Amino acid sequence: MRWRILVVLLLTSAAAAGQESPLAAEFRIEGEKMREGCTGAFSLGKIGTCANELFTEHPLHIAIGSIAPQNGFGAGLAFVPHYTTPNWRMTWDFDAIGASSASWRAGGYMKIIHTPKEKIGVIKPVQPGASSGKKKSKVAVHDYTVFNLYAQGIGLNKLFYYGEGPNTTPAGQSVFSEQQAIVGGSAIVPVFQKSSLSKLSLSLYGEMNGRFVTIGSPSGQGSPPIGELYNNTTAPGLATQPAFVQFGEGIRMKPNLFNNHLQLNYLFTFQQFDATSNSTYSFRRWVGDFGHVFPLYGKTPPGPRQFNGPDSCATAPGDTCPPVSYSINRQGAIGVRVLLTESIANAGSVVPFYFQPTLGGGDINGNTYLASYPDYRFRAPNLLLIRESFEHSIWGPFGFSFMADQGKVALTRGNVNFDNLQHSFAAGFTIRAGGSPMVYFLFAWGGNSTSHNIVNVDTSLLGGAARPSLF
Repeated sequence: MRWRILVVLLLTSAAAAGQESPLAAEFRIEGEKMREGCTGAFSLGKIGTCANELFTEHPLHIAIGSIAPQNGFGAGLAFVPHYTTPNWRMTWDFDAIGASSASWRAGGYMKIIHTPKEKIGVIKPVQPGASSGKKKSKVAVHDYTVFNLYAQGIGLNKLFYYGEGPNTTPAGQSVFSEQQAIVGGSAIVPVFQKSSLSKLSLSLYGEMNGRFVTIGSPSGQGSPPIGELYNNTTAPGLATQPAFVQFGEGIRMKPNLFNNHLQLNYLFTFQQFDATSNSTYSFRRWVGDFGHVFPLYGKTPPGPRQFNGPDSCATAPGDTCPPVSYSINRQGAIGVRVLLTESIANAGSVVPFYFQPTLGGGDINGNTYLASYPDYRFRAPNLLLIRESFEHSIWGPFGFSFMADQGKVALTRGNVNFDNLQHSFAAGFTIRAGGSPMVYFLFAWGGNSTSHNIVNVDTSLLGGAARPSLF
């Protein structure tokens, strides 16, 4: 009897071991890919394959990226599990990186993507005698309903403040530190997908965030601490930083026109920042972002995909990251972008300086605007930026980039105009992956004879979605 019981237990244990969980299966497959991609005879192709496994493979990979200008390059780990049902896909991104400057970022991001089965339509071949005898098939690009939940913390030990407005001087440079925690969620919902308006690729956007900011006045950073040069009048919000509840609503339009030779990316959002303990710092803001891309060869790099988390790079929900390609296929595009931001505060209220957008070098989100100027050079509640850009592949993962910026910040909405725009030019090389430039090596010049060398690593991975904005 004892032997029979022992045999039953062993058989049961073997059966349980054979029922591998989805997460265990992902780890096993990742291990197999790592052994295949990073071991064996050395070759240049092996380097690319191994790097692809180390930095993109699921569910665990190395996380890298620039944290914010002046705060260095961060490295850490990312954990990206997922769960799929016939109509829904849920992904989680957990990552944490740190830099030698002691700055850091850590967060958890959850995406819930509605993925109903869609019919794929095939255009029938043109009949003989018609204008063309070629067979064509057309698979419609599907915009997914995406819900985002996230909690992110960041600690930045070196940020510059020159004062508010367009007339500040380099002599006013001071340093402050910032810690910010963001807890919230957002959703983007496509509309009119089954109507004649589907070509507009129209979506509605909504968000709700809790923001918790702490500002410090550090010493030993090469510039005077912010508290030595400024007070709560010249740097609104320096004395105290209340918690904020921030809401946002918007509309996005991304049509492809003229047989994919013009791609528009229009986004209009309206935000409300409500200070929970001091209404002096409550304000409203609207942002219009109008992007125009002219692909040179009928296609353009995909850019961030809404169904990906910041550490994911799939080309479709449920897919894995594509391998890094070293093909000589030409890719390039000309871009024109107009960015307009205006803020509204009631009488007696102000916009805290740490929630104001900036121009010059890089901003706190890692975007490069008026690159020839120092980072965070111009800061105000209102902003206008015009950018013309050109990016093209050269060979394999290398590309060339050029951009020209014209922009200004303004203390009042009435001064947001085309008068007295600052200007800047930047050119250099890029390292491309997933069809998009990911690492920039730029030299920028212009704007009162200023110049600036910039090395920037994209804060999201190969088509991964952007993280929540810090302002």
